Amino acid sequence: MRLQAKKKRAVRRITTARRAELHRLAGILCDFLPLTSYSDWAVTFTTIFRESSVEKYLRHKGSKQQKLKRGFTDVYRYHQRLPKMLIRKIIPAAIDYRMHERRPLTRKELNDLSDCLLKLEIDMRDELRDVALDATLPRITVPPDELVKRLRNHNLDPAISSEPFQLFKDGHFNEATRRAGEKFEDQVQQYSQISKIGRSLMGDAFTNDHLMDISGIQPKNQQGFTEGYKLLTMGAMAAIRNVFSHGNEERRTPEECYEMLMFFNWLFRYLKSPEGTDIT
Repeated sequence: MRLQAKKKRAVRRITTARRAELHRLAGILCDFLPLTSYSDWAVTFTTIFRESSVEKYLRHKGSKQQKLKRGFTDVYRYHQRLPKMLIRKIIPAAIDYRMHERRPLTRKELNDLSDCLLKLEIDMRDELRDVALDATLPRITVPPDELVKRLRNHNLDPAISSEPFQLFKDGHFNEATRRAGEKFEDQVQQYSQISKIGRSLMGDAFTNDHLMDISGIQPKNQQGFTEGYKLLTMGAMAAIRNVFSHGNEERRTPEECYEMLMFFNWLFRYLKSPEGTDIT
């Protein structure tokens, strides 16, 4: 005769109130980690449960949240210390996962988790309070080849698509930015017939919209645009052109130099000769 497997003895009773909190717990944790993953190295709810030999608790039918409800209910019912152990593994994995997803884990989520656990008579308030969270997202780095492709496909002004673009393509990112600033400065000098340089040149050249193409700006916004454009050109000379004119300026990232090239491209777009002829 086949022996029947011994049923595991419950260590906690699942009351109506506790069941509601266990469902709430599953809802809170649902967004912390994926349930499973195709990657062998990814940390998921399934891998964490597997490490504690309770993966079977997640094998119920239903959605991710429904599986977590049943899984954590079984853990809570049959294991005295395991709920804490699982939470201690879930939190650091969730911090890494959510940072990778660019959705950092929040203090509110941990506070909600702490409150829910306490109502289940699992006190992890001190531990969860001491968890260090960093909401600073890592920068997304774009390969230089991809940035070159974006520039090539963009509607660049001839002043940018010539020497500055070639310098950028060749990997001379600081030099490309410096040259774009110089080209803009040279063009303003030529159009304005003002021999000054830098901020002073821009301040005098753009006292009105004489050198700006504001035909595409709504009439009610033209005064504000004129004033703002002047300030932007002055800032571009002080914060970009002058800075990059010094050969000892620290090498900037391709992403930052790309952004500055695009800014100068935008400035060129609204610059016009006093005769009204666009730059060619």
